[in-house]
Amino acid sequence: MMAILVVRTGVKRAEDVFFTVMSLTMLLIVLVGFAPSYFLRGAVFAHLPSMLVHLHGAVFSSWIILFVIQSSLVSAGNIRLHRKLGVLGAVIAGLMVVLGVLATFGTLRRGAELPSFFTPASFLIDNVIGILIFGAFVAVAIWKRNNAKVHKRILFIANVMLMPPALSRLPFVDAHPYLIGMIPLGMILALFVFDLFAWRRPLLVTVIGGLIFFIANPIMGAVVHTPFAQRITVWAQHHP
Repeated sequence: MMAILVVRTGVKRAEDVFFTVMSLTMLLIVLVGFAPSYFLRGAVFAHLPSMLVHLHGAVFSSWIILFVIQSSLVSAGNIRLHRKLGVLGAVIAGLMVVLGVLATFGTLRRGAELPSFFTPASFLIDNVIGILIFGAFVAVAIWKRNNAKVHKRILFIANVMLMPPALSRLPFVDAHPYLIGMIPLGMILALFVFDLFAWRRPLLVTVIGGLIFFIANPIMGAVVHTPFAQRITVWAQHHP
């Protein structure tokens, strides 16, 4: 019995370290990626194109900061406060889905300059489908909030879905655009390897979540070339 308790304590400690470090890594990517256009310009005080962009930046920043706080609270054993803040997280996540879709359409309508590796259609489809998958992951995580292993892994994968916009703005990515896909994929693989290390097997939630993440890009790539995607892109660019 003592040996089992020691093993469980060791696994919990390893999970606390892994998810806290990864949440801080995601925060760093967001901070560096959006520093020139948002954080170094004063964040909510920055001169941005519209109130929608202000709301989008504030809500998305709040989410990634809250993710770090929540991971740290679990690591510190403060589950009560973690659950209370989870209600706020659910509200923020819902706002993110709405604002993410609206901000994407708004970017195209303004004719804003896109990263060189995006076409207007790929920018629209990748962002909209990506934020919808994020919302679906968060909804499942809320449903499974009493299952710690499932809950934290689904939220981890949901946050990996948010990384491409920040990664696409890193200064070295223009020359190496493949990193926009490879870095998030590396995060998913890191979770898979961690499960093997901690639990001696890949957890089902990691396998299913990872597969959804993996097939999302080919699906988005296929949707981009459909007549529907082209029509909605033209509508987004010219709708008043």
